Amino acid sequence: NTLDYRMILEGTTWNCGGGRTPWNTWVSCEESDNGEVYQVDPFGVRPPEKVNLDSRTGKFESFAADNRDPVNPVFFITEDRDNGALIRLIPLNQNNNENDPWSTLHGNMWLSFLLLSDDGTFRWTSNHDEARANAKEFYPHSEGIDFYGSSLYFVCKGIRTLFTLDMVAGTWEQSSTTSGLFQGQPDQVQRIIGDSRDMLYFTEEGGELAGIHARDSEGNFYTVMEGTAGEDETTGLAMSPDGKFMYVAFQDDGVLYSIWRKDGMPFDGHPLDVKYHSTTTR
Repeated sequence: NTLDYRMILEGTTWNCGGGRTPWNTWVSCEESDNGEVYQVDPFGVRPPEKVNLDSRTGKFESFAADNRDPVNPVFFITEDRDNGALIRLIPLNQNNNENDPWSTLHGNMWLSFLLLSDDGTFRWTSNHDEARANAKEFYPHSEGIDFYGSSLYFVCKGIRTLFTLDMVAGTWEQSSTTSGLFQGQPDQVQRIIGDSRDMLYFTEEGGELAGIHARDSEGNFYTVMEGTAGEDETTGLAMSPDGKFMYVAFQDDGVLYSIWRKDGMPFDGHPLDVKYHSTTTR
């Protein structure tokens, strides 16, 4: 049962996927022409605060954190433009924020942007114009993003592609997301790890039956949920801490769904009773 429902962020426009911080606050991204990014306290105790992007605005979409080193986390933000360069944020003077991790996103930042190379390697640059040209060539309209292990995952809706960046080896690869029931375009991405299965969940933008889809560690594609008839966008995909509940929103209709398995098991531990579809790799 729903215990409470209230607005904790107001005065913003076209808020899209966002993402969770390692200290369990939420980052909300405005997907508008001059959008900004806000950190939000889910309990409503602290007022929302703009993330320091060095005065940059954009059509921001989703947020992810690399927390391999909890003392020195690194953050990533996608931008839904044909030349929207993926942003990397490295907070400076992080040791000063140990007692107040909230402030990590609001102090001085080192901003850099993703550059993919034809040889399967990548690097980061402070040259935004160079990165925009690279994004237009390799990864236009990046949206959903997540970090697991030592890899960064993000999807591009226009070319319907999942990108995987190995942050240790400095290499990248891509695969198609056109399998399954993707009548629209891949949007949000959320990674859930189980005992024997590694699932990557997607939501969808613009499909007639937009829903939630998944890909396992063997490359198989599944459909977890389909919406009702009519084009819409499923977004804001999130999981409960125990993995037993999946939450998703239909952006145009403004409807939120809570999804659970009939057997009461978490989504991350056992095979799912969902539709299976063949996979292709680019």
